Amino acid sequence: MTMNTYFIIGGIAALFIVYIIILKTKMKKNNDKLLENFNSNHSEEPLTEEQKRLLSFGGILFYYRGEKILGIKPESNLNEYIGGLAQQWEVTNTEEAKETLNDLLLLQRSSEFDPIFLESTKELSSIQKDISKGLGLDINTVAQVKSTYAWDICRAVSLAKWCYWAGYLTETETWEVMKKASEIAVTKGQNWTDYTVSFLLGRTIQGFDLDEMIVESKQILTSKGPSLRKIADVDIYARYPFKK
Repeated sequence: MTMNTYFIIGGIAALFIVYIIILKTKMKKNNDKLLENFNSNHSEEPLTEEQKRLLSFGGILFYYRGEKILGIKPESNLNEYIGGLAQQWEVTNTEEAKETLNDLLLLQRSSEFDPIFLESTKELSSIQKDISKGLGLDINTVAQVKSTYAWDICRAVSLAKWCYWAGYLTETETWEVMKKASEIAVTKGQNWTDYTVSFLLGRTIQGFDLDEMIVESKQILTSKGPSLRKIADVDIYARYPFKK
């Protein structure tokens, strides 16, 4: 290559670096503005015990995603959550947020999955055995769960918090969604064990790998985090009742 070629390549590389710096600066300013707007509209009152109980219904996903289990305020880049809502859920505004959450509260996906339990299949039996082994539960305990209701409920609670962070829901609306989710859960399930099994059944039938979340699910269910580090609020199921 000629000297001019090296200069051209170097110039392009320098422009790209400048572009990245400008982009990151803009993203940081935008995120700071989002956090400022969020904090100005967020109540500084400490969470009540009932609010913590409501958050427990999203505990598995909060823990899996590295979010504070009993937290309602964002701790990381809000742009990531706004992008995640758009890409994974096609939610970009308040109307879409409420429509998606309503679908989850209506247990639309669970309703599609639940007929699977009407007949015994090798696929279902295999999933049940894997969940039994992964959670350390008797197979009969797993087999008696005949609904994937918790797959929709846990996602509704988690999604409500994301939508709140993105500014698509008010704080009051967020707690209302979580309250409805908990009320539906207690009419469909019996306890946190039932809830955990139901969630894993739904997620696995949906097509996700059970191994991706079985460890976190067991740690939440047994209130025992990893031995090498302490996880805050991993004992939510021991502290907050499934049914009031």
